[in-house]
Amino acid sequence: MAQQKYNVILAHCADKMLLSHTDFLARISVNAARGLIKDFKKVAEILADNPFQFPFADELDVPGISIETYRKCIFAGRYKALYIVDGNHVYIDAIIDCRQENKDTFCNGES
Repeated sequence: MAQQKYNVILAHCADKMLLSHTDFLARISVNAARGLIKDFKKVAEILADNPFQFPFADELDVPGISIETYRKCIFAGRYKALYIVDGNHVYIDAIIDCRQENKDTFCNGES
């Protein structure tokens, strides 16, 4: 029996965040920027196989959002993908540098 694959969807806001991090890295090291994208692609593949293997992002302190809503996946050493699993879909809503404060984690109303 084949294992279920999840459909991984990168929100527009998260895509912009990833591009911003990549752009910043590329100014320092093109190889580091390529590594970030390569690691993100691996994360997307892992999430498609089993998004439940990663813990809840219980460090988030966002009013109205339960600590058991978002999961987190650390990749490329210091980046965190925040995502929700809904049915057979994985929605990545944010890509943040772990050194950032969580108050600016999500875009204002963007998806």
